[in-house]
Amino acid sequence: MVQTQVRMSFRRWAVRLLLTGLAWPATGQFAPAQGPVLARFELSDAVQVDEADAAARTHLEQVKALLANQQWDEAVETLRQVTENHGGKVLAVSPWRFISVRDYCHLQIASLPGEALKLYRDRVDAQARGWYEAGVRQRESELLERVVDQLFCSSWGDDALLALGDLALERGELGKARGAWEKILPPEYWSRRTPAVQADGSGTWLIYPDSDLDMAGVRARRVLAIIMAGEDEVARRELQEFTREFGVAEGRLGGRQVRYADFLANLIDESGNWPPAASDGDWPTFAGSPDRNRVAPRPAEVSTIVWKVDLPPTPPAELDYNAPRRVAEKRDQLLSYHPIIVGQTVLVAGQDEIRAFDLHTGRPVWGDRAVIYPDDPLLDADEAAMPRLRKTRTAGAGFGAPRFTLTAHNDRLYARLGNPVTSSPHEVRGRPEQGYLVCLDLKEEGSKRWSRTPDDASWAFEGSPVTDGSFVYVGMRRSGVRPQAFVACFDAERGRLRWRKFVCAAETPAQGQYEELTHNLLTLAEGIIYYNTNLGAVAALDARDGQIKWITRYQRAKTVDLASPAKHFYRDLNPCVYHRGWIYVAPSDSRNILAFDAPTGMPLLRWEPPLAEDAVHLLGVSHDRLIASGDRLRWIDVLTGTSTRDPFPAQGSPQSLGRGLLVGDKVYWPTWDKIYVFDQKTDRQEEAIDLAARGATGGNLLVADGLLLIATHDKLIALGPERQGQKAAAEFSALEISLPAEEIRQRRSTSVVNGLRAVP
Repeated sequence: MVQTQVRMSFRRWAVRLLLTGLAWPATGQFAPAQGPVLARFELSDAVQVDEADAAARTHLEQVKALLANQQWDEAVETLRQVTENHGGKVLAVSPWRFISVRDYCHLQIASLPGEALKLYRDRVDAQARGWYEAGVRQRESELLERVVDQLFCSSWGDDALLALGDLALERGELGKARGAWEKILPPEYWSRRTPAVQADGSGTWLIYPDSDLDMAGVRARRVLAIIMAGEDEVARRELQEFTREFGVAEGRLGGRQVRYADFLANLIDESGNWPPAASDGDWPTFAGSPDRNRVAPRPAEVSTIVWKVDLPPTPPAELDYNAPRRVAEKRDQLLSYHPIIVGQTVLVAGQDEIRAFDLHTGRPVWGDRAVIYPDDPLLDADEAAMPRLRKTRTAGAGFGAPRFTLTAHNDRLYARLGNPVTSSPHEVRGRPEQGYLVCLDLKEEGSKRWSRTPDDASWAFEGSPVTDGSFVYVGMRRSGVRPQAFVACFDAERGRLRWRKFVCAAETPAQGQYEELTHNLLTLAEGIIYYNTNLGAVAALDARDGQIKWITRYQRAKTVDLASPAKHFYRDLNPCVYHRGWIYVAPSDSRNILAFDAPTGMPLLRWEPPLAEDAVHLLGVSHDRLIASGDRLRWIDVLTGTSTRDPFPAQGSPQSLGRGLLVGDKVYWPTWDKIYVFDQKTDRQEEAIDLAARGATGGNLLVADGLLLIATHDKLIALGPERQGQKAAAEFSALEISLPAEEIRQRRSTSVVNGLRAVP
């Protein structure tokens, strides 16, 4: 027994040495794969997208000539053919924004004179009517979406949009409902309201032509959705304008005949007494939800450490530990662990393993080992990581840091594991192992359902997927001089590939000479996938078939100084944040924080340094404030675009250590020795939770069932109220992480002596 413990201790020591010796440099400290590296250079702002080819462009030029000659029939037929044959490609409608060829053709049809538009409708109305009537009769959104996607300008397009919005409202998809109704409102409504429309041109936003629907009813529905979303200030402002234009208008709303203005005014007054939306305590993915904008339902009661367990130390970001501190973490103590919570289980992924702990005791959920994957009872938890870790390095240097995230849905657990390298130089061949996707069954104690590796060594999975229950969606990258970003969809049950869509390609600081470690996560909201590629573009794709809705470029930070990287380059877990029809994003290759209109991709707001200077985490949007953290905590009013208060701290220390959290009406912001708590509504500091006095440090935060969880670079800590038997449970779970399986089983069999319930 003693010899066994000595061998296991030696193995752990060897693994620790190996882990701490691995380096993932962000400052170009290694020799490149080939040729010298420039410490300072200009990053190209060129972004490649899947634009329509010469044939499609030629046909569209022919359409212009046909329209100029009033050859309506030929023009309409050519547009239909381009839509059918090239609809999946994209076209630029402004220097910064691309839309699908299909939507571009819809734009051209919408701008046709009445005679030509009638010709078009004569050809397509019978089909559109059939889909519309079946969709309404069956309450089937897919048929209504077929009308909008394929025959937008038919006589039934506006009716389909109205019905789609009504169905979305019933499902609580308020952003989708508003997006459908807003396509019915006339261009002059938007041109006087939205600066982005004025700058981008209202002719680039797809709006239904010559609708004969009751505009008062459409506008009233839009105000209703705003009220239901809890945007009281915006709703009152919209209602004032509505009342001026449609003060006495009547119609059906809320299932009865009403005067719209009176009905909406009463509803706003009543909304102040509505109870908050019900929310469970689960935290099933990074940032808490697929839209990356979850607010935890209630704060924790922090008194003492309830339990604490060890995790394998994360490898450092650089070899030179004297280099400047990274934003929100230390270079040699990366905060790469981002646990999730499902029911009473805490799940945390590492590079090659997944662990499961009981939320209230920290003990393994199933059996004697916390490691549920890989499921090998004869393999020590630390040893499980060793074989693959030895093979993750290839020739050359690397940019970025390994990150570990998970997603759970319907008792399925999804993760990207294995090699964290996502891009390699062309000269590097035969990478020993690739990262891979794995799906585990939580009903079957974490048994593997399926796993998938990329097609070949040039492909890599970006991070853990998001899922709607039926399908899983994940970012993919293909290596090259310009790395290429894709979105892929797999069947959730068996992991079969359904589709994969190219989004864009662009130059990165690695310049095609170095390895890159990226973990770009997707955002899923109301049937649309939003992707911050960190390659000069943000994109929206239809989750049904992967068709591009829009791609919007942004201004990249051109100057790259590898000797002293700008703070925005440390934004590496920065998916889009979706909130009420807007998208917020802080790309790693931009100095700014950006806001886009979710349905169209039109840029709405841009926050520049110093407001966005050190922001690496967008914690979410609450009470009309975007809350961002880096070395400091910042509050940004999304209605005015201004900061609501000075950043905290105004300068100097304390500095952030980890990703914070929105909890109820609070903001939790971690530092090395304290967690500062602010009120979301007033921005005032309420308290500072002393971590040092409790034997803890800062890290990535989670709150569940009255407990505050902190994931550091090598520990998972649960803070909460004092409970009977709590101390023994904490000591027991911490010990078992480092004990061989046989001794754990012996301790389990006698655990009743310590007042602990034995786990079978």
